[in-house]
Amino acid sequence: MERDFEDVFWLGGSPCAGKSSISNILVTHFDLGIYRVDDAFNHHVRLLDPNAHATLVKWRAASWNERWMRPVETLVQEVIGCYREHFSLILDDLLALPKSRSYLVEGTALLPKEVSRVLTNRNQAIWVVPTADFQREHYAKRDWVSGIVQQCDDPEVAFQNWMQRDIEFAGWVSAEAESLGYKVFGVDGQHTIEENALKIAAHFGLGAVS
Repeated sequence: MERDFEDVFWLGGSPCAGKSSISNILVTHFDLGIYRVDDAFNHHVRLLDPNAHATLVKWRAASWNERWMRPVETLVQEVIGCYREHFSLILDDLLALPKSRSYLVEGTALLPKEVSRVLTNRNQAIWVVPTADFQREHYAKRDWVSGIVQQCDDPEVAFQNWMQRDIEFAGWVSAEAESLGYKVFGVDGQHTIEENALKIAAHFGLGAVS
């Protein structure tokens, strides 16, 4: 490695857990640089190698109907494969960042086993996952979700497949994180984003959110 990662905090987890909102609070209050995996992916798609990123290339080429009208277990294994392949591109970006400040890396694609390769302090990583009810409630409020499933042969089945994939992925990523001794933070809607950010800041050892 060209650098160590003592100045990097990792905020992973499954979709719809509030990671982006929590990261906004943390970077504002603690003057952290931010690396958002989802934003970086828009650049990474141009770098995909069919040999090194076969699962990602196949996923990118599929239609919404081809993505969501398949068995849930297939969808879960596919997304795990995509995230494993993506990490090498994320790592390349992080290795190129200057060491003049600390960074928060946020994104669903941060799989615990991959992060463990470069993690120097287990308290600098956390995986945030929503309960199934919280996830379904908040996904249903997103208009862009409806726009996607309406392109599928059976929008209701596509939506249910999507929800169940993310529920099962949440369970999978929680189990992998816990098996490696990392912290998993559950979100059920009983606390505000600010309260959740405060707890995560404490886990990171950043101090209090004012």
